[in-house]
Amino acid sequence: MADPLCCTADRLARQMLCWIEVDLDAIADNVRALQAAAQPRQGVTAVVKAQAYGMGAAAVARAAVSAGARGAAVSRVSEARRLRQAGFSEPILLLGGLDPDEFAEVVSAHLTPTLTDWRSAEGIAAAAHAAGEICHVQVKVDTGMTRYGAPPDEAMAIVRGLRNLPSLCLEGFYTHFAAADDPDPFFAHQQLARFLAICQQLESEGLSLGLKHAANSAGTLRVPGAGLDTIRTGIALAGAYATGWVPRVGALRNAVSLKAQVVRFHTPAVGSSIGYGRTYKVYRPMRVALVACGYADGLPRACSNRGRVLIRGERAPLVGTVSMDMAMADVSHLPEVEVGDEVVILGRQGEDEINLDEFAESAGIIPHELLVRLGSRAPRVYLRNGEPAFRATLACDEVASLESVTS
Repeated sequence: MADPLCCTADRLARQMLCWIEVDLDAIADNVRALQAAAQPRQGVTAVVKAQAYGMGAAAVARAAVSAGARGAAVSRVSEARRLRQAGFSEPILLLGGLDPDEFAEVVSAHLTPTLTDWRSAEGIAAAAHAAGEICHVQVKVDTGMTRYGAPPDEAMAIVRGLRNLPSLCLEGFYTHFAAADDPDPFFAHQQLARFLAICQQLESEGLSLGLKHAANSAGTLRVPGAGLDTIRTGIALAGAYATGWVPRVGALRNAVSLKAQVVRFHTPAVGSSIGYGRTYKVYRPMRVALVACGYADGLPRACSNRGRVLIRGERAPLVGTVSMDMAMADVSHLPEVEVGDEVVILGRQGEDEINLDEFAESAGIIPHELLVRLGSRAPRVYLRNGEPAFRATLACDEVASLESVTS
């Protein structure tokens, strides 16, 4: 009997014009690699905000926990709500600000809010008291990011004041690096030193801070000693190193691919043009493949006339302006390419690979922005052992089992 999972790419292509593959095994391997690199005492906190940088928060969070992550972190209550609705029961840290109307839900969903002001502390304490619950909280101190964090004196005052709010339990104390991925990591080292000094002061007063953490993905791999109790890794889960300055330690694996089909061909006349704005003029006989992927799917318009894709294991340049739903690739050197062939915009095909760093550079953006721009309409196909396990869209309007992906 034939293997029902054979010819995976062909089967997927017959069902979808454009899709995103997320390798759950690669995510798990990346968690283990990051854990080994920084050796945090209580493991990795998987940052899955913005749908895990476009990969799908619930699936990525589960894969990370299966590899030893202690829990997840998101920016907003709505993101945490979706994780809970998906059955994720592990700790969820809220990294961003809160609206007072969300305090009750934070308590009922057993979320861990980040406190940066005393008014929020009192509001969450009141909601927890009304519900008869103890709410775990964390306090964030600003050591140089100048973003969402309390100045040192205010952060220390909050920690001291929590002793008077019995419905709150201090679970952790943390900061965030501003420039761990810069050419010179000196400022990140300064921030870590400031943070540790603040921790030492509070602990000398007999206060227990719980989890102490500072490192994002870049800091995990670049700042020795930043592992502390946990590390907050987001982009590294996808296999990206943030910037070229971050050491390539840990052998991170690319976990996400963007793929599409060839849907037709053109043989434009010399002297004609291709695409919106006529940005590419045809100066020689050409064979152009129309690819079912555009900026609505995650192929940035900035890649027009400068990006590359993989078709049959060979590179093909994008020509003309990338439109919302489609792009064009010059396949004059690939006469064997046919309608229905797989096109890899991001990922590996054959012996070649377009990785996140290269793709982001061609778009003129950082890998983080590139991933969160992956279009919500493109189905995510989740792989285990190199084969499809299930499929979903980020809008949750389609969830399919392995059988429906492969039948």
